[in-house]
Amino acid sequence: MSALSLEIGNPAGVCRLLGSLTLDYVMDLESELGKLWQHKQLKLDLGGLEQSDMAGLAWLVRLLGDAKQRGVAIHLTNLPDTLLKLAKISDVDKLLPLE
Repeated sequence: MSALSLEIGNPAGVCRLLGSLTLDYVMDLESELGKLWQHKQLKLDLGGLEQSDMAGLAWLVRLLGDAKQRGVAIHLTNLPDTLLKLAKISDVDKLLPLE
């Protein structure tokens, strides 16, 4: 397992999550989330995730809720199959703004 990191790329508003979106690492990003709220639209690429679990999915759903409260539109791309399966099992797949 590798740590979780957020990479904000160019052009602005395009971000990548890299590593493990799991219970062990989701809180590692809390201090970096302020960078996301500087944009009104975000494209979050999840293709760099190596692992994910239910805690990671819960964190992602909370991130989407926080974005909505701040008026930031997030679109998710390259959602790993395992994360999509977890979302379908827990019936939150309809909440995920997938591209």
